[in-house]
Amino acid sequence: MLQQTQVVTVIDYFHRWMTRFPNVESLAAAPVDAVLAAWQGLGYYRRARSIHEAAQLITQNGWPQNREQWLSLPGIGPYTAGAICSISLGQPECLVDGNVERVYARLAADNAEGAQLNRRAWEWASRNLEREHPGDWNQALMELGATVCTPTNPRCDACPVAELCVAKQTWQVNQLPTRTARRASVALTHHLWIPRWGEKFGIEQIPVGEWWEGMWSFPRAEDPAELEPRFPDAWPRHVGSLRHSVTHHRILLTVSVIESVDRSLTWVTREEIDRFALPAPHKKALGLALKN
Repeated sequence: MLQQTQVVTVIDYFHRWMTRFPNVESLAAAPVDAVLAAWQGLGYYRRARSIHEAAQLITQNGWPQNREQWLSLPGIGPYTAGAICSISLGQPECLVDGNVERVYARLAADNAEGAQLNRRAWEWASRNLEREHPGDWNQALMELGATVCTPTNPRCDACPVAELCVAKQTWQVNQLPTRTARRASVALTHHLWIPRWGEKFGIEQIPVGEWWEGMWSFPRAEDPAELEPRFPDAWPRHVGSLRHSVTHHRILLTVSVIESVDRSLTWVTREEIDRFALPAPHKKALGLALKN
């Protein structure tokens, strides 16, 4: 959960998750829809699918015993493997996240960027690992970056290693790490049609290869002409628009309600829809429909 989300956001989700899936066996046995529904609000839903797949592999093959075995599981990269091995298992493995990378860049006054900076940070973290207490060491590094050596307005006066920081001695703290050029944003318009019949709404599962694959949504397309053949007798009633982002895409989502009895959809009541994992923008779209 902490791979892409802040601690303050994760806490409540974590407690609900552990109540719903108290052990790896219960997670492995759960349907993927239940896993995605429990993950709603944390974003990057591929993480939820990966942890579900990993749980199934663990129940089949047992728990990984070292870094290489952890890396063989879906969703486990070098940082997560290093965190699990050092913090949970006490094994002498280093880690690098954004906080550690920033601490390294300033301590060494390294003006590299992107993949080169990340590679050098890993080399530095490996050389300087406190091998007797690797979990404490790694957490201290991450906490130093999260609370003291922050991206903006770093608290150099409170830093326990300020005297060793080359960036501080050379007045480069605010210039490091070197910022990589941001990827240009792409503007898109999507059209969401919310089928309604009586007290029920029509939803469908998002196919593999599309954003939010495996989750549920109302029919959606970039061009409404793609939806018209599916609902030839529908008269879309526009109820509003909202904006959201997916990676570097900036999306205007237009929302319409249609009357339909399409049998290819799954029909659920307003209360039942909460059992399904819907992307956050599409839940907001349903709110627009209900207001209108």
